[in-house]
Amino acid sequence: AITETLEIPTIGIGAGGGTSGQVLVFHDMLGMLSHPHHEQFVPKFCKRYAQVGLAIQQGLQEFKNDVESGIFPGEEYSPYVMTEKERAAFDALLKK
Repeated sequence: AITETLEIPTIGIGAGGGTSGQVLVFHDMLGMLSHPHHEQFVPKFCKRYAQVGLAIQQGLQEFKNDVESGIFPGEEYSPYVMTEKERAAFDALLKK
């Protein structure tokens, strides 16, 4: 009734299909949070379209391990090198 009465769109979050549009928190709908608390507390109105939280957590853990062990970034992911001229100019700026 409200949507039909108003001249502006109404947006629902858990309000059913009687609105002009819908909104969901993308963290909820993509399953981005993998902490056990978040797994137990998914809003009742949220349909989960994916379960990416565990993949994100795994990727972040691998990144952390690579950084801490010195594997990353390594030469493969460090393609930018200063020329001698750039290095001299940089060193001169540091001395100011």
